[in-house]
Amino acid sequence: MTSATVDSRADLAEPLGFSGPRARQIRTDAGTVWFEGFVRNRSPEQLATEALAATEATVAAWLNGLDGFYRIVVLGRSAAFAACDTVRSYPLIWGRDGTGLPCISASGPALETHLNLGQSDIDPGAVVPVTLSGFTIGNETLYRDVQQIGPGEYLWLLSGEPEPKRYTVWDAWNVSAEFDPDALPSLHEKLIDDLIRDADGRQILVPLSAGLDSRFIASGLKAAGYDNVLTVAYGQKGNREAETSREIARRLGYEWRFVPYTNGALSRMFRSDDYAAFKNLSDSLTSVHFPQEYHAIDTLLRQGDIDRDTVVVNGQSGDFITGNHVPASLFDPPDSEEARLNAIVDGLLNKHYRQWAALRTPERLNTIAKKLRGLLQSVNAPGTDKNGAHGYYEFREFWDRQSKYVINGQRLYDHFGLDWRLPLWDRAYMDYWARAPISAKQGQSLYKQALHQANWAGVWRDIPVNPTRIRPLWIKPLRLAAKAAHVFAGRAAWHRFEKRYFEYWMGATCAFAGWPYGTVRTDRRGHHSAIAWHIEDYLNNKGLAWDGSMLEGRAA
Repeated sequence: MTSATVDSRADLAEPLGFSGPRARQIRTDAGTVWFEGFVRNRSPEQLATEALAATEATVAAWLNGLDGFYRIVVLGRSAAFAACDTVRSYPLIWGRDGTGLPCISASGPALETHLNLGQSDIDPGAVVPVTLSGFTIGNETLYRDVQQIGPGEYLWLLSGEPEPKRYTVWDAWNVSAEFDPDALPSLHEKLIDDLIRDADGRQILVPLSAGLDSRFIASGLKAAGYDNVLTVAYGQKGNREAETSREIARRLGYEWRFVPYTNGALSRMFRSDDYAAFKNLSDSLTSVHFPQEYHAIDTLLRQGDIDRDTVVVNGQSGDFITGNHVPASLFDPPDSEEARLNAIVDGLLNKHYRQWAALRTPERLNTIAKKLRGLLQSVNAPGTDKNGAHGYYEFREFWDRQSKYVINGQRLYDHFGLDWRLPLWDRAYMDYWARAPISAKQGQSLYKQALHQANWAGVWRDIPVNPTRIRPLWIKPLRLAAKAAHVFAGRAAWHRFEKRYFEYWMGATCAFAGWPYGTVRTDRRGHHSAIAWHIEDYLNNKGLAWDGSMLEGRAA
């Protein structure tokens, strides 16, 4: 696609896709600002005034001073730029129109239509990691001439060739000798205080699991005296995690709702027009959607348990931020820089690029490894100090999986017109954990210690974390008999059998329900989880087969 130099505001088209419940268009004499999300301590009008006064020399510092979750596009007489917040909670993508000028979009499908993108525009190299993980690498999208604006990045649209620049970077490898573990309890209190201030008396909905992070949110609200809280659990009836969630809510004195999941209900959900609209809203051409809570939120709205004034606060993603995703190979990384780089790349490949076993060929893995190595080396990974090796791993997972897939799960709340907050992705929290040594992150040791010592609302010391229970009940005797039959076959053979014949029914969230049991059971491609099937569906909708090849019969 040809490019053109942007000389004035008049050359630029209005951005696409700013249509969500938190979207604002603010016109002034100095220009127009499109904004979606929220920024603390600034009204949208104040934000627009400041944005239109920015210059190429000052815009990075101005963006770096904002505290919130947002996307913004500014088209003024002297300022024209587009930016995402530090975690890309609201995605932005961009390409070039027929004249070569940049076109910004908050919506993947809107940009596809506007630029008339099709199979011939697909980037085969960018698709390879998607087939194995469900998301792209770096700023790539599925299309060769379309890029995302990444976390903490902006695109200046005047004075020359647009190129994404970083106003901040989550440099989790930059471990500080002055890191203070004793500061964590007060930081936790600040996160809750900020959340309460943002909610301003509104009902807060906490999807409450048996893990650490949502329990942290719910118990923190209780300890701070915030009473307008509803908790919800979901999944198959009788699942142990939901039962633990109910006990936590009972002890906190918060109302608790349970939304049952069945394969039949989820199958109908996957086929509904509204669910298709949600998938469309979630598509920024970089990742599959995040489906898990759709049925629960939809049910609560229809039952009248929540309304459009409710603020949803989930526990994403304390598990990641506090160190639980760091592979064991980086607890004591190798001495040589090359060996550390290999350990980081191998850790990423083994954790996140395995959704289809049949696609884990040396050629595909080498393609992905080359992309990862290049991006790691662009930030000097693994650097000269092996103490920060774990941070480079976290940086790449944050940029690729967390921001594109996990955080993009907030589109569900946007779809239903609900406000939301992400306290565990707060800027201050990210900055704190970026300085933490591996000793504080290994096994989430510091995080767990702080939570247990504080013991907010008394729910931390005698209620188990993430217990398991086999459900549904009818499958237990079948599974027990099959396990006994495999007693001499070995553990690996049993796990393969269990995955093929029982996983479909045992998953608490019925995640395979979009596909018939027989189809999943007899498939020989080796899915790792239900995400693999969502990846295939996503690629099919783009005219691609499960392996990224072009589907026959689709126009190029």
